[in-house]
Amino acid sequence: MQLNDLKSARILLILPCNAAACTGDYFRAETYTKKGWNTWKEADACFSDLRRKKSVALAALDSSTLDTEPTGSKGAIVFETEMERAKNPTGKDWGAPNWHWFKPSRSGKCEYLKELTASLVNGIRRVEKMGFSQVFALVNPRGYFLSLAAAVDKCGLLNKWVLFQVPSHPRHLSFSVRQMAPFVYAASEGRKLKGGIYPIPDLYPSLQKENRVYKGCLPNPWQKYTDLPSIDEVKTRWQVLQRRR
Repeated sequence: MQLNDLKSARILLILPCNAAACTGDYFRAETYTKKGWNTWKEADACFSDLRRKKSVALAALDSSTLDTEPTGSKGAIVFETEMERAKNPTGKDWGAPNWHWFKPSRSGKCEYLKELTASLVNGIRRVEKMGFSQVFALVNPRGYFLSLAAAVDKCGLLNKWVLFQVPSHPRHLSFSVRQMAPFVYAASEGRKLKGGIYPIPDLYPSLQKENRVYKGCLPNPWQKYTDLPSIDEVKTRWQVLQRRR
């Protein structure tokens, strides 16, 4: 279901955009050839009772807004009530946000990463003005995660927003939504969860493997979000989050 307004929503779940962004409708599962890759459909089903109560709203982190609204101030977070913001006038898929868009140039500059981070700062400030009691984010493209982490930190909200760190490949997304479900339900019951970056423990081997693939240093402020904690620290963070449920 799609919410028509966000007046009753107390929880916001930020997901990655998907191939249906170009149509202005992230819920269009038929856009996908791989079963289970539509995170929006998965989240809508997983939280169906909360969605019917209109207490959980969805939004996308969508870099296509840099093209559709190059001078806009709303930022790169698109609520489900405004999906038309990401629509491609040509109807063509915007394309996956591959890492080669974001990685440093030969001179060491990360212009696209910088541009998306700045846009996300605008989006985050907009979200904060709406008064959600808890914000969760589950975004998988590497450039998206690094930009979001840096933007949330710049806004002074890392102790408030809960960012789940997952591998880039979309095959992990449906599983990740189910892993985060208990925390969303806890927040909907009035529990206050400690903000921060939480790698999902069961996906740690995949995160490790991915970290070995992406070589090279990034300039600040993104470099510090590339480091993966030890598995013991990851488990400890997860346990802390669970105790807040």
